Amino acid sequence: MLLVSKWILIVAGLLLVLDAAAIVAGVPNPLFGWPMPCPITLALLGIGLVLFCLASAAFRRP
Repeated sequence: MLLVSKWILIVAGLLLVLDAAAIVAGVPNPLFGWPMPCPITLALLGIGLVLFCLASAAFRRP
């Protein structure tokens, strides 16, 4: 689960960088006219963070 969360966070980070570049360039969101940053990016960030927290050693019992 830790590996999956890391990959999700990498993909979400790349999407967030692309969203930021599109905001600076003034390019509208190509997905259904949604606002920037795209809700898909924010959902991936949230899922990745939750999975990372659940899989990390800090939340495991000794």
